[in-house]
Amino acid sequence: MPILFGIVLQSLYATVDAIIIGRFAGKEALAAIESVYTLTKLPVNFFVGLSTGATIIISQYFGAKKLKEVSNACHTALLFAFVGGLLLSIIAVIIAPFFIKLLKVPAEIYDQALTYVIIFFSGLAASMTYNIGAGIFRALGNSKTPFYFLIIANIINIALDILLVASFGLGIVGAGLATVLSQFICGVLIVIALMRTDLPCKIYLRKIRFNRICLQEFMRLGLPVGIQSTLYPVSNMIIQTSINTFGINSIAAWAVSGKLDFLVWYVSDAFCTTISTFVAQNYGAGQYDRAKKGVVVGASIAVLLVGLVSVGLYFWHVPLGRLLVTDNDVIQILSQIMFLFAPLYVLYVLGAVMPGAIRGMGESFRPMIITLFGSCLCRVLWILFIVPFRPTLMMVLSCYPVSWGITSVLFLLFYRGYVPKLRNQEA
Repeated sequence: MPILFGIVLQSLYATVDAIIIGRFAGKEALAAIESVYTLTKLPVNFFVGLSTGATIIISQYFGAKKLKEVSNACHTALLFAFVGGLLLSIIAVIIAPFFIKLLKVPAEIYDQALTYVIIFFSGLAASMTYNIGAGIFRALGNSKTPFYFLIIANIINIALDILLVASFGLGIVGAGLATVLSQFICGVLIVIALMRTDLPCKIYLRKIRFNRICLQEFMRLGLPVGIQSTLYPVSNMIIQTSINTFGINSIAAWAVSGKLDFLVWYVSDAFCTTISTFVAQNYGAGQYDRAKKGVVVGASIAVLLVGLVSVGLYFWHVPLGRLLVTDNDVIQILSQIMFLFAPLYVLYVLGAVMPGAIRGMGESFRPMIITLFGSCLCRVLWILFIVPFRPTLMMVLSCYPVSWGITSVLFLLFYRGYVPKLRNQEA
C-alpha cells in the first residue's frame, strides 16, 4: 500500500502544476505544460525501468544473505543514478527542441513549452537518485520510508507552486522550479536516510564507486524494462491519433475516462513492484514455493482491488465525470467508454503483474517481448487492419481490452512453463 500511495503522490506533481498554472498563469501556460507531458515522461520512464534491474539484484542478494554484495550493489546503484541522471539531463536538454517540434506544439506556446522542458530535465539527476534510493529500500522490504519522503516533497511542491506561480507570477518558470526543487529535496532526503539506516544497504560516501559485475547485472535486467517503458507510449500515441479524428467531444470523453480509471493502472503497477521484490528476495533465499505463493496472493489482491474500482466506475462514472465536465454529449460518450472498459479492466491486471514475478526470478528480456507484442503491436495492428471495417470510436478503443486479454494469457502461459524449468535448473 505505501508503494501504491507513493505512485499516486508522484502523479500529483504534474496535477498540482496543472491546477495552479491553469488558475494563475492562464490557459496558454497550461497548454504548454500539457503539450509536452509525454515528452517529459519518456526519459524518466526509461531510467525508472533501468533502476528495476538494480532493485531485483539487490533483493536477490538480500534474500541470499550476501550482505557484501548488497552493499556493493547499493553503492553502485546510487552512483549509477546520479551520473546517469546528469548525462540524461544533458542529452534531454539538447534534443528537447527537436522533439517539441516533432510534437507540433503550436508556435504561440512553443517558447513556454521549451522553457518548462529544459527546467524539468535539469532536475533528472535528483529525480533518478530518489527513484533508485526508493528502489533500494523496497528491495530490503522497507516501502514506508520512500513514501514518507514523497509526502514531504509534495507538500513542498504545492507550497512552492503557490509561492512562485500564484504570488510571484513566474508562470511556467515557477512551476518548473517548484517541481525540480521538491525533487532535489526528496533526493537529498533519501540519500541521508541511506547513510543513516542500520540495514545492509547503508551508504558510505568513501565506498561509492562502480562495481563492474553489479553494473552488468543492472543493465542486463533493467535495459529491457527501460526500452519497454519508452516504447510503450508510442502505440498509445498512434491510438490517440485515431481518437482525435472523432472530434472534440470524443477527445474530451477519453481524457475524462483517463482521469477516472487511474487507480486501475496504479494498483497494477504497485503490485507489480511488490511482487517483483517479494519474488526476488525469496528466489535469492531459495524459497521457491513461498515465492510462488506470493505471486498467487499478490495477483489475487490486485485483481480484487481492480474489480472494486471497476464496479465503482461502472455504476458511478456519470456523477464522477460531471465533477470534471458538464457537457452532456461528452458524458454520453464517457458512458459508452465505461460500459465497455469497466467489466474488462481485470483482464489488464495479470498482464501488468506477472512481468514483475518473472523479473524477480532474473528474466526481463522475454517479458519485454511479450509486453511489446501483446500490448503494443496488437494495438497497432488492430488500428491498421480491424478498425477500417467499422471505423467507430468504440471499435478503436476495443484494441485496449483485446490487448489486455492477449497479454495476460501470454504471461500466464509463459509463467507456467518458465517456473518449473527454472526450478529444475536450480536443482
